[in-house]
Amino acid sequence: MNKRFIYGLVAAALVLSITGCSGEQNNSGVGGLKNASAADKVSDEEAPILVTGDDYPLTVRDYLKYETTIEKKPEKVAVMSGTPLNVWYDLGGKSICTSDVSSNIRLTEGYEDEIRALPQIGPVYSIDMESVIALEPDLVIAQVGTQSSQGSKLREMGYNVIQTHMRGFDDVICTYRAFGKLLGKSELAEQRISEMEQGKKEITDKLPDDNISVVILYVTSKSLAVKLDNSIAGDIAKTLKLKNIASDLPPDTVGSETTPLDIEYIVEKDPDYVLVTTMISSNEEARKTVEEQFNTNPAWNSVNAINEGRVIYLPQQYYLYNAGPYYVDAIRYMAQCIYPEIYGKAEELD
Repeated sequence: MNKRFIYGLVAAALVLSITGCSGEQNNSGVGGLKNASAADKVSDEEAPILVTGDDYPLTVRDYLKYETTIEKKPEKVAVMSGTPLNVWYDLGGKSICTSDVSSNIRLTEGYEDEIRALPQIGPVYSIDMESVIALEPDLVIAQVGTQSSQGSKLREMGYNVIQTHMRGFDDVICTYRAFGKLLGKSELAEQRISEMEQGKKEITDKLPDDNISVVILYVTSKSLAVKLDNSIAGDIAKTLKLKNIASDLPPDTVGSETTPLDIEYIVEKDPDYVLVTTMISSNEEARKTVEEQFNTNPAWNSVNAINEGRVIYLPQQYYLYNAGPYYVDAIRYMAQCIYPEIYGKAEELD
């Protein structure tokens, strides 16, 4: 437990992930959640993305706090990540490119073929800058983390760049409002937001008053870690009132959504369920990799949830990539896994 004490010494220096929108609801601005209570609202300064102005020119302050004034509605938008791309297309936007589109991402319904036919600019974490520049975009929408450095370089070169960040439900809501404003589709954005908030409410209204705990493993081809509350799975677990045993642990690095794996700590906390998120080629390969880890490392034998079959593999379509328009489906999926008697059995995804 000494190392956990050491981790705690740096906890005060951590920068928490910022989620949520602020202000009063209206159809023309980036404001608060439609039915949010005063306690749920945060200030404009804390909003992950904020658009100001009634019409073009519009000023966008992105997640990294950069402000970009866009003089007129952009015609050649390069959305470089599938995470914001789905929201952009759901509101009627178009992109001149995309990062490589894998089979394990759920694309905006009705636009699957169009999106897959877009010019691809390389992996989301290693885009080909020359390919982006050759397309001469008048607006670039990048993803914080995997594309922060590329987005910053493009900004330095004089391009209009917006850095987006979507981990939780509130991030999705804010992104819809901002994109709705940029696309002149605020009314449609509010409709989508209303539908998502209603869908979320229908799920949470049925939650039993149980005290269920979980640990959320994150598995790649090279490592294992544990997800915190500022991850997609962590946000959804919190929505479903599940106790993430890692909630109070410090992240790997400032702002990270993972903390180092400590099997002894997991055994001590004895979570009711083990949730597994993965970054491997497919859901099927991910399951094989995790089961191999459980079978070859005897330390896992002391985790009761694993021995008793209470392991839930979360599909990459919802938990590796932010589901955007389908975030409520992601919430429902986890709810079905934990409470099938209330929500029905979860359908396995390829």
